[in-house]
Amino acid sequence: MKVLVLGATGQLGSNLVRALVARGDQVRGLVRPTSNPLTLKGLDVERVEGDLNDAESLVRACDGVRVVYQTASYYPPQTVPVAAATAQALAETRNLLAAVRRASVDRLVFTSTLTTIGFPPRGARHADGSGRLANETCPFVPLFPNNPYLMSKAAMENAVLDAARDGLPAVVVNPTAFFGPYDSKPTSGTQILMIAKRLMPAYVQAPVNVIDVRDVAVGMIRAAERGRIGERYILGNWNTTQKELNALIARVAGVMAPLVPVPFPVARYGSKLGDWAFRTILRKPAPVPGFFVEMLRHMQHYDCSKAIRELDYPRNPVERAIRDALTWFRENGYLK
Repeated sequence: MKVLVLGATGQLGSNLVRALVARGDQVRGLVRPTSNPLTLKGLDVERVEGDLNDAESLVRACDGVRVVYQTASYYPPQTVPVAAATAQALAETRNLLAAVRRASVDRLVFTSTLTTIGFPPRGARHADGSGRLANETCPFVPLFPNNPYLMSKAAMENAVLDAARDGLPAVVVNPTAFFGPYDSKPTSGTQILMIAKRLMPAYVQAPVNVIDVRDVAVGMIRAAERGRIGERYILGNWNTTQKELNALIARVAGVMAPLVPVPFPVARYGSKLGDWAFRTILRKPAPVPGFFVEMLRHMQHYDCSKAIRELDYPRNPVERAIRDALTWFRENGYLK
């Protein structure tokens, strides 16, 4: 089967490409001229240049494929006005939806994010008395309406779900925090690298759900095969805390774990101050933008039973994902 992966050189995209190639699919990857080819080295993949802002390139990329996997949704490069971020995100999403309609593909699997999953009703509990976990029925409620990441991601997901209600064969997946190899930017692997290099003495305490990126890739393939049109699926595994996750990363890396927990309000204020200082004094984006810190407040523990039941995706130990990420970083010069 011929399939298209948007964002094929990214961490999720490159792991998805490998899973698709391994099962015998004919894979086409949309890549930018500036994309890092390292993550696709040695793979039998048709590479076509294009961009989500180039509608015609998307039409060419979608031509003749049966399934489109979107792993390259808009991500604000820095703290920008919400209106600008949302407009850009929607323009790219509409270009993709138009190309998918024109190509009459069988399925679009759209990768959203965990922050579009809202919070359970206050005080809601299971019949056994335990606290209720967030699931796909929880509507998005922004705690920070001026956050460009939160608002643009919600806008894109809503556009795809609206298109599905109008007949587009689209399914949305919401991966939780994923780790693993081929993280060339790096993205989530920054946490692993900072701990391994002993550059992260403090951390913001928060709940988190973690999964191996390769399990997310399989979940996306299952979503194309089994997912119900117009539904969203949380692809997650381990409900834990940043403290426990940091301890696991440190143990695998053979270093000391971060020791100092920072209250969220302090971290948020510091990140906002950093945004201002880098923008006005250094004239460049802050390395940890304020919108990223605010995202931590939207993280929570998730009920993944719907996706487990309907998609039956694997949930391998997160320790393996961290170990393989460290191995990849060492082999590619990110970590001595």
